[in-house]
Amino acid sequence: MSDGAPSGVLAGSGAGRSPTDRLFRRASASVLVFMLATLLAGVVLPERPGLLLFRCLAVAVYAAGTAVCLVCAARNRGRERHWRLLSAAMLLFLLAVTVIVLRAAVVTDSGLIRLTPASLLFLLPCAFGVASLLTYPTEPFDLAVRGPGPVQDARWYVITILDGVVVAGAATLVAWETILHHMVSIADSHAESIIVGIAVSATTLMLTVVVVLITTFRYAHRQLGLGLLGTAFLAFAVTMNVYLYSASTAQTDVPRLADLGVILPPLLVGLAALSPPDRSTGDGPAAPPGAGHRDDARTASRRRGWHSVLPYLPLLVAGVVTMSMAARGSLHAQYEIWALLGLLVVALIRQLTTMADNIRLLARVEESQRQLRHLAFHDPLTDLANRTLFADRLDHALARWRRHPHRLAVIFCDLNDFKRVNDALGHAAGDDLLRVTARRLAESVRADDTVARLGGDEFAILLEGGTEDFAVIGRRLTEAVRTPVHLADTTYSAAASFGLVIVEPDSAPVSAQDLLHRADLAMYAAKAHGVTSLTTYGPTHPPAPPAPRPPPLTT
Repeated sequence: MSDGAPSGVLAGSGAGRSPTDRLFRRASASVLVFMLATLLAGVVLPERPGLLLFRCLAVAVYAAGTAVCLVCAARNRGRERHWRLLSAAMLLFLLAVTVIVLRAAVVTDSGLIRLTPASLLFLLPCAFGVASLLTYPTEPFDLAVRGPGPVQDARWYVITILDGVVVAGAATLVAWETILHHMVSIADSHAESIIVGIAVSATTLMLTVVVVLITTFRYAHRQLGLGLLGTAFLAFAVTMNVYLYSASTAQTDVPRLADLGVILPPLLVGLAALSPPDRSTGDGPAAPPGAGHRDDARTASRRRGWHSVLPYLPLLVAGVVTMSMAARGSLHAQYEIWALLGLLVVALIRQLTTMADNIRLLARVEESQRQLRHLAFHDPLTDLANRTLFADRLDHALARWRRHPHRLAVIFCDLNDFKRVNDALGHAAGDDLLRVTARRLAESVRADDTVARLGGDEFAILLEGGTEDFAVIGRRLTEAVRTPVHLADTTYSAAASFGLVIVEPDSAPVSAQDLLHRADLAMYAAKAHGVTSLTTYGPTHPPAPPAPRPPPLTT
């Protein structure tokens, strides 16, 4: 999702910067000069020329911002394109509004337009702004815990929207009960305008809440772009409320410098569309958790805590104000109670969504713990039990044998000339041989038996109970291992040595260490024969002297 220019840059001279960096720096300098000149014009020019100049500039900057967003959207893909298109849609709609405002300034000599039900169309740019923020490529700060993915992002966005509704609704309800209703009652001729203004103001407040939530609780690999976009929307929300208040109170204009809040947002949105990716992350996804720009676990925990309580604080204030006014009998109408109940329902939906997310997170943590436990006791190459798990099961088997004597056995298996396979066919072929041998050993024993890889080319099998002769099982294992296998375009017949030691119900007590040593001796006696064979350890038939043991192999 690049801007079509290389993102790698070198600190220092301008020659080391990418074209995207240089374009952004020039655009930023131009915006700064333009805003300073506009500020100077607002101070120097008389009221009427200043009004017309600011209205003309507003049309120009909204047209320019829309064009920049569209051009940059065409040069990007995926979500980098989507948020730019949504921002362009917002600016395009506001461009139409600024044209209407310019016409009103020329015809009526007024800096404001009267609020009517048609003014509710101002909700559309706010909706496009919220959609642009939600589409901006971001990730949770605790990505290592919660993980990436569209489902996770969708849930977070739903919670963000619900938070915005709860906070904006609670703030609007408190403002209505304490101030706005009184304003409506003393200005009946403008009641419709004030009510429309309240609706639009609540929506801009929701936009503000979404800006705060996303910039505070999300991480973007274009942090500068997200900051510029959020600042633009905050400036738009504040300016919109200034204009709405002035219009709803029958004023004819606002202070000329307040128009700076109209001109600034499209310029900042254009800069956000031009912003280069962060140098530490390039133009791809954000760096993995644990990188230097990530917060530590304690900071991430504090973020989650604030995010959890954020919507309930204004809702608590709204509930206290509403209930206290109801207790005094000073509520203006019963619909204020219904509004509070509606906010409680939204908060409940938000809580249920959060609980669903936490349940999914708990399942993810439990699955991670299960995988870690599996990795701790299993060989990663063959997925057989490792030495630790085999020793534990052997200890438990001997403990059961001491309490209730029964037959058990241990078989050691060592592949002959395994180093030659690695040297001649490569380590990948050697790994394939180990995996095939592990599968054949596991398929040749019973479900309750334990097959383990002790390391290198050594395997061990624990046989316990049953009526089948352990020697028969051992011979079945030898036949399975020497079946030809296809390795690296070569048919190879593996040779292995097996050592079997059997513990009968009436055998003398034996420790796990002694049992493993006897199986090892029997295996080396079999290796002395030089072919796939099985040797059974017995006190009356001591094994042959062990052959020189090869060095351990690392696979």
